[in-house]
Amino acid sequence: MTVRKKIVLIVFVVISLFLSFNLLVDYFYVLGSLEDLEMDEGKKGLKRAALAIDRDLEHLSLLCYDWAEWDDSCHFIEDRNEVFINSNLLENTFLHNHLALLFFIDKAGQVVWGSCYSDELGEFISITEFPGQKWPAGHPLLQHSQNDSIVKGYLQTSAGVLMLASRPVVPSSGSGGIRGTLIMGRLVCDRCIELMRERTQLGLEIWSINDETLLPVDCYAKDQLKAETPTFFVRNQDWIFGYTVLNDIYSRPVLLLRTKSWRTIYKRSRNGIMVGMLCSLLAAIVVGLLISYLLHRSISRPLACFVKLIADIGASEDIRKIDVHPESDEIRSLQREFNQMVQRLHDDSRKRESAEVDLRDSEARLSAVLNAAPDGILTIDAAGIIKTVNQAAVEMFGYEVNYLPGKSILILSEPQRQTLLHEEIIKFRKDPESSVFSFGVEVSGVRRDGSHILLHCKIGRVEVEGADLFICIVRDVSGLKEIHEKLMRTKHLASIGEMGASIAHEIRNPLAGISGAVQVLTDMSSVERPEYETLLEISRLTGCIEETVCQMLEYAKDWQPEPSLVSIVNLINEIISVYSRQIDLQDITIRVEGSSEIRALIDPELIGQVLVNLMANAVAACGGLYGELVWRVERNLREVYISLQDNGSGIDDDVQKSVFKPFFTTRENGNGLGLAICQKIIERHNGSITLESEVNVGSKVTIILPKSKFLRA
Repeated sequence: MTVRKKIVLIVFVVISLFLSFNLLVDYFYVLGSLEDLEMDEGKKGLKRAALAIDRDLEHLSLLCYDWAEWDDSCHFIEDRNEVFINSNLLENTFLHNHLALLFFIDKAGQVVWGSCYSDELGEFISITEFPGQKWPAGHPLLQHSQNDSIVKGYLQTSAGVLMLASRPVVPSSGSGGIRGTLIMGRLVCDRCIELMRERTQLGLEIWSINDETLLPVDCYAKDQLKAETPTFFVRNQDWIFGYTVLNDIYSRPVLLLRTKSWRTIYKRSRNGIMVGMLCSLLAAIVVGLLISYLLHRSISRPLACFVKLIADIGASEDIRKIDVHPESDEIRSLQREFNQMVQRLHDDSRKRESAEVDLRDSEARLSAVLNAAPDGILTIDAAGIIKTVNQAAVEMFGYEVNYLPGKSILILSEPQRQTLLHEEIIKFRKDPESSVFSFGVEVSGVRRDGSHILLHCKIGRVEVEGADLFICIVRDVSGLKEIHEKLMRTKHLASIGEMGASIAHEIRNPLAGISGAVQVLTDMSSVERPEYETLLEISRLTGCIEETVCQMLEYAKDWQPEPSLVSIVNLINEIISVYSRQIDLQDITIRVEGSSEIRALIDPELIGQVLVNLMANAVAACGGLYGELVWRVERNLREVYISLQDNGSGIDDDVQKSVFKPFFTTRENGNGLGLAICQKIIERHNGSITLESEVNVGSKVTIILPKSKFLRA
């Protein structure tokens, strides 16, 4: 058979197969896929409808949760006060919250208060399924064993199907146990269904499972769903109907949910496929004739010449001889010649692929080593653009893996230091030996969240493909720096404490002798004598020295708190009461804000000493005239805060940095140990103390105790 006849036959077979395959694909796959697509849309619509009604049930559960953890609800369960009823259990409560049922039941199953309301009738009604006196202990809505338990679902009643939510009534503090049960219900009515249609934009219908008005197709779907089938779908030429059932609180079917979807896609696509097949058939006939003619002119005739040329090349001395089968036609000869060339190319390709595999393995090993390194490793080009980063650098700066490559190295530095960093990089590029980066230097970096990090940075240079590449190795030394500073501070304070205790011990005995001698001389003298005032001044100054010595001994103590559970607000009120008996505070206004229920495990004597010292400083800062002091006690999930705010003269920024240092004072007769002792006591409680102040505005001292050191009543 000649090549020309083969071409005609092949074109005819290919076009026939193409048309047949296209027809089969359109009818069996495309239309089937469209039907599946419509069915998927129907399933999504049914799922969206079920989620919509479940969302209404969840909203009712959240409303019930708000009421159940309301302290007034807890008190009402216990004392059944009329004030709560007159304030909250009114008709407007049912109307505004779209409620059809609201019951308060104590732990014994006794109804404290309960009513049912009909929105259509506009009056309170009775529902036989909800007794007004005593409920059985095994009722599903009363089964609560934990404070956060919830029972929700549906129930068929004489008034219709109710959407119910039940929550245990507990105090807002979470302690004290379950006081009773709060039950709320909404009627699944036409208004509720219409709202769900608007939200979901679906043809949605909801019936009671026992509704006698159901159509035969709906009854058939209901029977199928009762056979443990979660969903059921029915489709005809125009619609796809989806069905599912919702169970009540007894796990029995109570509601039948139906959605419907219009089959627009299937009908239009089927008509389009028919028109497309006719057009394809006509086009295939024309194209087949044209291809046959063109293949004859462009392939059949030139092919013989091409085969002869290939044979001549194969017979030359420079090209390996090609063995030609004697019965092969032109196409098969061309294939054999071509296969010879492909084989050689394939050999080269295998060698190249082997080299590429080795290269990828080498890169993978290098990447694994870099990512396993504990220090951050970045490579940057001569322009300061980041090329690669390892895992340690990504975690250190808080960026995503693919974010940093392509960005400037300057984004990891403080804005005010970026110019200096850029100049130092240029200096390193020109003369590495003269740059601090060659030996390693501490720099301040910036994380993605804006926080600062102290780094030890060292840079090296390597040449890759004729271009300079710089390797930057960084190590986070923030923790080491902080530990070092804290250790040095602890050693410094310990040395000061030991020295102060030693000096105070040595001074105290001679000081007692001086004080006694001055007292004897004072008693022997009289007011008229000129030395009497001098003796009084000596006695006063001796008292100041004695007070400083006592403060030094206090500071040198190894404070060991004896904690007990104390109300912070009550402790502050006691301190104010005692302090006001010693100092005239009639021109000072003192407020205490916070709940007395906030209690902490503290040593009340030591913390009381801190509070007295802070209040004395605040009163002194106010000058005793028209001062205002505000104590605040607050808490969150992790910490408790005790703060004192005054409207005194305030403190300069430079002075604020040293107020907690021992022996630092701005007062004429101060010894500079008061706030240092306060800080030491708070640190013994595993807490911290801070000062914020503004000149001529006032100061605020805040004490922070960690969660492990306080309890909620």
